Amino acid sequence: MQKESCTLFINQNYNLIISPQKIKRQLAFVLAICLDCIVPVTTYAQILKISMKRTNVSIQNVIRELEQKSGYTFFYNDNQVKLTKKVSVDVTDAPIENVLDQIFNNSGYTYKIIDNQIVVSAIKAEIPKTSSLQQQKSVRITGQVKDTTGEPIIGASVVEKGSASNGTITDVGGNFKLTVSGNEIQITYIGYIPQTVKIHPGVTDYSITMKEDTKTLDEVVVVGYGTQKKVNLTGSVASVSTDEIKDRVQTNVLSAVQGTVPGVTVISRPGQTPSINFRGRGNLGTSSPLYVIDGAIADATFFSNLDPNSIESISFLKDAASSAIYGSRAAYGVVLVTTKQGKSDKMNVSYSGYVGLSNPTYKPEYVNSTQYAELYNEALYNYNPKGGKYQGYTEEEIGYFRDGSKPDLYPNTDWNDLVLDKNVLTTQHSLDFSGGTDKIRYFIGLGYVYKDNMIPGQDSQRYNLNTNLSSDITKWLTVKAGVKYIRNDSDRDCGAPSLASFSMVPVTFVAKQSNGDWGTVNGGQTATSNFITGNPLRALSKKDWSKSKSENTMYDLGFDIKPVKGLIISGQGVFKGYEYKSKSYTALQPNAINYFSGEEIAGTGVTKNKMSMDWQSTNTMLYTATARYDWSNDKHAVGALVGTSYEHYKYERLAGSREEFPSDALTDMEAGSTSGAGYTNGAGSSEYKMLSYFARVNYTLMDRYLFEVNMRADASSRFHKDHRWGYFPSFSAGWRMSEESFMKDIEWINNLKIRASYGTLGNINNVGNYDYFQNYSSGNHYNFSDSPVIGIGESKPANETLGWEKVALTDIGLDFDIFNGLLGVTADYYIKNTSDILLGYNVPTETGITAAPSQNIGKVKNTGFELALNHRNKIGAVNYSIGANIATNKNKITNLGGSDNIIQTSSYIVKYILKKGESIGSFYGFKTDGLYTQADIDAGHYYTLSGVVPNAGDIKFVPQRDIEYKQEITDEDRTILGKDVPDFTYGVNLSLQYKGFEFSMFGQGISGTKVAFDVYGVHPFYHGQDSPRKYHLKRWTEENPNPHAAYPRIYSASSVHTTYNRNFSDYHLFDSDYFRFKTLSLGYTVPSATVKNWGLQSLKVYVTGENLFTVRADKKMEDFDPETAGGVIYTLGTKSVAFGVNISF
Repeated sequence: MQKESCTLFINQNYNLIISPQKIKRQLAFVLAICLDCIVPVTTYAQILKISMKRTNVSIQNVIRELEQKSGYTFFYNDNQVKLTKKVSVDVTDAPIENVLDQIFNNSGYTYKIIDNQIVVSAIKAEIPKTSSLQQQKSVRITGQVKDTTGEPIIGASVVEKGSASNGTITDVGGNFKLTVSGNEIQITYIGYIPQTVKIHPGVTDYSITMKEDTKTLDEVVVVGYGTQKKVNLTGSVASVSTDEIKDRVQTNVLSAVQGTVPGVTVISRPGQTPSINFRGRGNLGTSSPLYVIDGAIADATFFSNLDPNSIESISFLKDAASSAIYGSRAAYGVVLVTTKQGKSDKMNVSYSGYVGLSNPTYKPEYVNSTQYAELYNEALYNYNPKGGKYQGYTEEEIGYFRDGSKPDLYPNTDWNDLVLDKNVLTTQHSLDFSGGTDKIRYFIGLGYVYKDNMIPGQDSQRYNLNTNLSSDITKWLTVKAGVKYIRNDSDRDCGAPSLASFSMVPVTFVAKQSNGDWGTVNGGQTATSNFITGNPLRALSKKDWSKSKSENTMYDLGFDIKPVKGLIISGQGVFKGYEYKSKSYTALQPNAINYFSGEEIAGTGVTKNKMSMDWQSTNTMLYTATARYDWSNDKHAVGALVGTSYEHYKYERLAGSREEFPSDALTDMEAGSTSGAGYTNGAGSSEYKMLSYFARVNYTLMDRYLFEVNMRADASSRFHKDHRWGYFPSFSAGWRMSEESFMKDIEWINNLKIRASYGTLGNINNVGNYDYFQNYSSGNHYNFSDSPVIGIGESKPANETLGWEKVALTDIGLDFDIFNGLLGVTADYYIKNTSDILLGYNVPTETGITAAPSQNIGKVKNTGFELALNHRNKIGAVNYSIGANIATNKNKITNLGGSDNIIQTSSYIVKYILKKGESIGSFYGFKTDGLYTQADIDAGHYYTLSGVVPNAGDIKFVPQRDIEYKQEITDEDRTILGKDVPDFTYGVNLSLQYKGFEFSMFGQGISGTKVAFDVYGVHPFYHGQDSPRKYHLKRWTEENPNPHAAYPRIYSASSVHTTYNRNFSDYHLFDSDYFRFKTLSLGYTVPSATVKNWGLQSLKVYVTGENLFTVRADKKMEDFDPETAGGVIYTLGTKSVAFGVNISF
């Protein structure tokens, strides 16, 4: 870049004189112009009139003034055209051709007008005829120039070495033709390492692959309220591009980024909205990051439902230096999303889509009916040995189960096979339109997703619209607008069986009798009403239905004003709305018919139909204004940003239900009864406001010493006026050692930077909208003269001292790149201290207060290390890249404000503890040492629990106190058993390209974590006759008295030993460490020359698999998805195979 003339060098051959602001939007057009594509002069040239009078000035100065007056852009060959010649111009209201004629008269140059571009070239001299010897030495060569991914490079310069005037550039397919007489050609392209290629005798076609030049490729990443060059960052920022996630069979963006960024943990539980946390759990409540989409505050739901093909990039701001600009929202990181924008080019139309088939990754595997009967007999025998070994089923009945001769009495029911669909359909389609002129640029993205469900009768659809428009009204004013719309529809047209009922209704129950009636028989006898009403197949046949629709909308309007060089004043107004509507209906159902008597079984039908409706709406108005100034010279670079924002959030909800409809055919709520317990109404509303001021200053000295300061002040209506403001500063510095003079001789180091940051952030997520107010609740009854009177009562006392939760974050990082992109490394070590965490404290029940008030008293510490590696290279014709990342985290509660040992129950019996010095998410229960042996019992080497003397095969609980054998174990002997958060997470990706073929693999895993199951999720016969799982076949038995069996001795539900063994212990914990091949993909890009004959720009077809293979640590249960939430399995994970296509027109 020549600063004095603002000249941009393109491939060392073509010069473009433009202002710096035009560089990016003109670059693509420069390459197209270089193809010498001649189009007619537009009418613009015919109506433009120029007035100019200049004497003895350089052609360069005249051209610069013409650009400003006319809007034309000049191009010329730097090796042929010299603009220092002095000329004189004197025209009044003249066409631009007259001006150009005066400029280039007798100059030796000529011009050509192409649209609003003017190409200047030297007048070709008469070329003398070459001798026959010279003609024999000349050779016509052809070739293609590609990058390391196999994509053609358009506009690369191909020049005969030693003859700068003999050259050409590659076309849109990367192809070139050139006649040379020498033995070498040189290929150059901006951002790539120049190459010299030898011309070999007899070889006329060449395939050339260019590698990116990491020194000249200035990668830009999105940061808060702007962008920065990656090499100049002093904070911890990681980016993911759309290319890394667009071909995944994931309709949820949050799931698609799982494992791609170190320190960012995405928990993708089957059937649940994925959750995310940055660098460990920071507090005892919500540790969710802030989501910002195109400058607007959003939420996880909006982000997750974006169309991946409309996303340009995602930046993860992980430390205080990068996040502090967002203040109170950024305590647990920031996710910055930039969606695609239009470019100054002809319209480009692209389509991406796939059709996939999904199946469960894992599903609970139950025993067959024969095994069930044998296990049931064993459980009864262990409870009452005197009753013999056939108390439940006789040998004859077990034979009927085995041979299937009496299916109406002794079936072998497989609920998975009867109910779940196989190969369910998932399809996603995206259609994008983009383009524009120098004045107006646009992007329009349309998306559609359809997902079938493995439980029949249920499906969901999603519709996406994303539009971005920007217009340069003048050279100093740009107006921008955007519309984002996401609609989700979920429908169910039948009953909804629960996966839990697959366990509770045993395999010995008849799903449907041979006479067509619904099953009423279990193991040869009339079944209980719980089995009959819980019959999954019968539930599926019900005429119930439900419909829900959610709509997320975002409208934004903004502007950029550039009054002087380096200063940009921006404003943005955003409206974000969310509306949710749901309607569900429970239909009538007749009683089941007793298979033996033919009579109805009372209580097995639905006698009251019911309908419920729910409506929720939120809307947020956000106004933001910023002013940014950038200045630099040869040594110094300064950037400054100041801004303010105002946010107003409102929430409303209405709900109601009716019952006793005259007919199931009626779908209007008004048709239901307006009395009775089923007649309900509900409503609610809330709002909050926030005002913010923020600033940032960047300073760079000699492109090697980097400094940054951020400051934000937030005021929230959630706090009392005396504690409303929170102040959040951050400081960071960086040293680019690679730019020091003593490093210049070390050519293999391209970039080496050390950085450090410290800052404080705030958290408002755990503060209610009205927590500092005194809260009241209605419905309290007072007694006046023996008559109840409805009134209100205090439910929560006021707390005017309530304040911000605070996070102090220290980060030390290292970035380096070596061998021109061969290896890149990013490493970070961090210390994150969270203080003033909100904790509820108990108040006497006599006060009538029902909601525990909160105080800022808790503290948590997180420390961790993050490492990301990237390697790219080429072996023969194969280009490959490998990336890996790993992140460790250690979480510790350092203060609970005197409320130590806070025990929490999750699911049914799974227990957690909040304890000083321990990790959040710590399981709390009894530690075990396998199972008791008969020798242990005979020797009296056992402990009692709840008065129960254990048998051989019962769990051997280990006391944490110093007690003698035969003494009682109590709750005081409970201890930490493990945790549900990993010690470290990691991800690996591999990409291979060979000619048009591409193979990619992405894998993700975790280590050091447990999952807990309880009640019928882990225990057989929990309610009395629930189905055991296949893993219960690995139990302790008298025939196989393994003291380390996967499951203890089984008993019937009524046994005291059953209660004994069900105490929460590490026998309920299972290893959930895993490595999963998240994506395996194989694609082929059809050669450009072929697809152009079809009227296309590009075409790629691919097949991809999602979650196909999992390496797991658990060897006990083995039939649960390691990403499951534990407790009881209500949802299943999915694996998919999809066939897709990407087309560009």
